Amino acid sequence: MTSIRKNKLFMAVLYVLVFFMLAEWLTPVIVLTETGHKALFLIFIAVGLLMAFLRVPWWFSGPIKILYILWFVVYVYTGNLFFTGSAISFLRTDFGMNFSALTSQNWAQTTDVFRTVLFFVLLWMAIYLIHYWVSFRLSIFLFYLLTVIFIAVLDTFSPYSGETAIVRIMVIGLLLAGLLYLARWMEGHRILERTDKMALFAVPLVLLVATSTALALYLPKAGPIWPDPVPFITSFSGQGGAGSGGNVGRIGYGVDDSRLGGSFIGDDTAVFQAEVSEGQYWKVESKDVYTTKGWELTENIGVPLVYGNNETVDTDFVSDEEELESARLSMEQDFPFVLYPYGTESFSMEESLDYQYSTADQRFETYQNGEEFEPEAYEVSFNEPSYSLTALRETSPEDLAELPAEFDRFLQLPEELPERVRDLAAEVTESSATVYDKTRAIEQYFSTSGFEYSQSNIPVPEADQDYVDQFLFETKRGYCDNFSTSMVVMLRSLDIPARWVKGFNEGELKNSEGDTDVYQVTNNNAHSWVEAYMPGVGWMLFEPTIGFTGASSIDFDLELDAADPEQPDQQEQPIAEEPESSDDEETAAASGPSYWERSTDFISANRWKLIWSLVGIALLVAILFKIRHKWMPKLLVSYYRMGSGGTVRFEKAYLRLLKQLELYGINRRPGQTLKSYAAYIDSFFGTREMSELTEAYERSVYGDDAESIDWAELRESWENLINRTSG
Repeated sequence: MTSIRKNKLFMAVLYVLVFFMLAEWLTPVIVLTETGHKALFLIFIAVGLLMAFLRVPWWFSGPIKILYILWFVVYVYTGNLFFTGSAISFLRTDFGMNFSALTSQNWAQTTDVFRTVLFFVLLWMAIYLIHYWVSFRLSIFLFYLLTVIFIAVLDTFSPYSGETAIVRIMVIGLLLAGLLYLARWMEGHRILERTDKMALFAVPLVLLVATSTALALYLPKAGPIWPDPVPFITSFSGQGGAGSGGNVGRIGYGVDDSRLGGSFIGDDTAVFQAEVSEGQYWKVESKDVYTTKGWELTENIGVPLVYGNNETVDTDFVSDEEELESARLSMEQDFPFVLYPYGTESFSMEESLDYQYSTADQRFETYQNGEEFEPEAYEVSFNEPSYSLTALRETSPEDLAELPAEFDRFLQLPEELPERVRDLAAEVTESSATVYDKTRAIEQYFSTSGFEYSQSNIPVPEADQDYVDQFLFETKRGYCDNFSTSMVVMLRSLDIPARWVKGFNEGELKNSEGDTDVYQVTNNNAHSWVEAYMPGVGWMLFEPTIGFTGASSIDFDLELDAADPEQPDQQEQPIAEEPESSDDEETAAASGPSYWERSTDFISANRWKLIWSLVGIALLVAILFKIRHKWMPKLLVSYYRMGSGGTVRFEKAYLRLLKQLELYGINRRPGQTLKSYAAYIDSFFGTREMSELTEAYERSVYGDDAESIDWAELRESWENLINRTSG
């Protein structure tokens, strides 16, 4: 065994890093299986690695591990700290049950104790394999690669989040791989007696890993290049989407909203692309029955309306009187309905279709020859409705009592709704006089009362718990479903008709072509919001979710006080003074921005390109420096072939050769003579060239016989040695 592997301090560092790497394997298994007792498993790993490090013989380490496994089983499954009579009886009985199950091949009858022992055996094998890789092979790459794949797969296909784990794994793995490579390099170059300088070689590695990690954490990060693969896989089984009712789901449009709550994992799979003059909310449907846990739809309400291509549709939102706009949607997911913006006038498609509008949920389903049809592309003519602020300021709560019976379903609330929800709605709106002001007060309440938007760590209500009550008074943390549902319920408690709406928000602006913007809408843009009815005005869109900006267009058609919150920002414009002379105006126009201003503007506009260019250049320089022993010889040969020869040039060439040999890894020991060093070089390469060059160099420098040096004749030997160092 080499001296490097006998260096206890170096090997101890390796085993500590291996322990942390194994801990990253163990953590997700413990989390996903809800096993518990993580600390006891880590103790087993630590003891196993310690005995492997100390070279404890198997006949001693094996019984110790078996004894620990048996103690773990006794402690966890019986609660006993020691091997009492009852504990031993438990082990004997469980062993008999599992032995019978295995011999009869009845795998389902094996107990949890047996599976626990198998898990310990797996850890035992992992410890042995890693000990072999580290101590004998000086290589950890395979285990490192498997760890990265393992965590990446779990992060993608399970609720386990590996965002921080993958960073720790990369740091630990790079340190392990770097130290082991350093050990192999020292052995390969026979630098075995200089292990005291191992720390000196390891410091640059640690600094490099630390710097790389810091840059990776704090530099801006681009979005993912490929979309999340999970939705493509789950789409084949009809799974995925929001509203599944589980603790953790994939965000996106879903059908079942009967049980809301739980966390969501982001999904940037494209749904459709919209070409439109400006971003719009794209409506799919609404629901009206709140069940304390989610939303359902009243059945057998209204008569479906059927329209054809380019026929004027009749919805609750009439388009403005101005010229209609056009939006083109290109679908990337298949839906048997069309999405539409507010103020939709008509739909147009190349295929001959029927658009069946349900007055129950305001959804446009698409049919061709009586069968469901999933459109690939269509155009929508629309003009966003605008609401008179004068009319909104006249919406009286007394008018709500005169609404017809068809609005009753938008006032439905469950009998189990906690009274404090109603009390909160009344408290928030006590200073508001009109229906519109009350609605706006509730809409703004969420952004001023300590609520937080988040898609993670969101609980699902218990059996006796109300979804809205939990959000308003306990968690104050959630996403669009929490905010929109709470606003609808609070409005209904004030007898203001409201409904819960589903669809997609604007999406991400990808491109602009003249007056048309191109938006990419993904599953991440699936959204829910609120529609409330204003007496004498009609249905209006409201957006209570923090961080979202959807709102109805308001026509400010009355005189407003300066302190009015509805008044748009207006500032008095100072009256411009006339310039004293036309010469000043011409000078100002001709001067233009200075060179410094142009440079600043260019840097500001291209700062990320410049940063990444500098990073790329720095990486290129680092790579070239790292492999300089490969390209430097060719450069040196070309350089020393130029110009005339002579003693001075030969001496410089010889000294350069010494540096190149050290860079190659053949170091000259302290106090070693040039003649002895040359003999070692010749034995290494199997030549006599270094001794000939050294003899000529000593004759030139110390023998005062410079005239006998023929650089042209010696250059061939020098070039041969230089070229060998590039291998």
